[in-house]
Amino acid sequence: MDRKTKTFIGLDIGTSSVKGVLLSETGEVLAAGRRGFDYDRPAPGLIEIPADRYLASCRALLSELAAAVPETAELAGISEASASGNPVLVGEDGEALAPIINWQDTRVTDECETVLGDFDRDAYYRSTGWGFDMKTFPLGDLCWYRVHCPDLLDSAAAVAMSTEYLNYKLTGKWGIGTSAGTPFYLIDQPTGTYRRDVLDKIGVPEEKLPPILETGSILGCVTEEASRTWGIPAGVPVTVGTFDHPSAARGVGVLREGQLLLSCGTSWVGLYPIGDRERVLDAGMLADPFLSEKGGPSCGMVSLASVSGILEACVRRYVTNEGDIYGTLASLAAESEPGAGRLKIDPLGPQDAEEIARHPKTHIARAIMEGTVAHLARRIREMKEKGISATEAVMVGGPSETPLWAKLIEEQTGLTVTVKHGAFAGAVGAAMLAGIAAGVWKDEADAQRTAGN
Repeated sequence: MDRKTKTFIGLDIGTSSVKGVLLSETGEVLAAGRRGFDYDRPAPGLIEIPADRYLASCRALLSELAAAVPETAELAGISEASASGNPVLVGEDGEALAPIINWQDTRVTDECETVLGDFDRDAYYRSTGWGFDMKTFPLGDLCWYRVHCPDLLDSAAAVAMSTEYLNYKLTGKWGIGTSAGTPFYLIDQPTGTYRRDVLDKIGVPEEKLPPILETGSILGCVTEEASRTWGIPAGVPVTVGTFDHPSAARGVGVLREGQLLLSCGTSWVGLYPIGDRERVLDAGMLADPFLSEKGGPSCGMVSLASVSGILEACVRRYVTNEGDIYGTLASLAAESEPGAGRLKIDPLGPQDAEEIARHPKTHIARAIMEGTVAHLARRIREMKEKGISATEAVMVGGPSETPLWAKLIEEQTGLTVTVKHGAFAGAVGAAMLAGIAAGVWKDEADAQRTAGN
């Protein structure tokens, strides 16, 4: 009997949607898809989603991709990349006790100061790899629960994030990766252990948190119950994935110093592989373990947070509010000469609406795109001044599918920019990680050599 080709599902669980691919061991994307997340906003600043609604979106996509496995192939692994930071409290019955709080939620005011007291934020940054603003992400939300809903927090049998909850539903096991767990703000990166001092202040025992696992570890296998519910074969291994941008870097082969990943989604992020974690911290970047657990580089990230929402509002206000707004933006911008007739628009800053209205839509569209890229180029220059630089870049994410964005980035940064896997780069990287865990590829470099086309 001929050996069946191995295939792998990779998910990229983002802020607004979950994207996924079915990847063959030869590197062919056999299927791809996405499902949106429908959030509730019950009050100003609150952004949350019922856990069953979140799971339903993930379930629909997983089932679709599993159904696309050819008869001559087998599903040999699943992994997820995620832009998590979305906490969930889970009861003894395995069901969520409250909606999942989105990382962009702003309900936290002074609860962190109340709960954490004297808190050395710089030292905590060097420990966890991300600067904490005392307002957002799970650490902020857990402080909010401690002040406003202590009984609910104490009654939780498990405290996790949305990605770990998904994996629990698939395998019946809890676990959190060192990369995917960074937005939890509770893991000391150098030791790979929880910050017990902070847990004590919040009043959450470590036993309620998912065990910390090395990135790429097999958490468990799809259970018989999950198989019946999700339409995925029982016994398929589920691999602990990574934060979304490091996954995209794996998917497109940004693995060594001198390379730069430009990941453009809800936030626009520049990711640099960097051998020495201290250099990442000294530059004030977001730190991720990346390949360091296998003797490779860590990585540092700089971000234009939530830029897509700001850009969308600007396009709808000045260019068009109908149809494919980004397609219209790029089409009009392409008709304008570089410099947009000397019109300057800063989508992330104040704008002179009267001055903008004096210009044709072609100039306005070009100025919006040039103004957005200017912020990214400025961050790249700032990193270069700190000794962090690159000579080549790979662009991924939705905007990468519009060639003019990459062209403008090249013009403003001097970098050679290539585009690969578009909006699905993170999902491809997750699928590759599942393939490495299954033994199909030795490591990320091997996956790129044999399946990175």
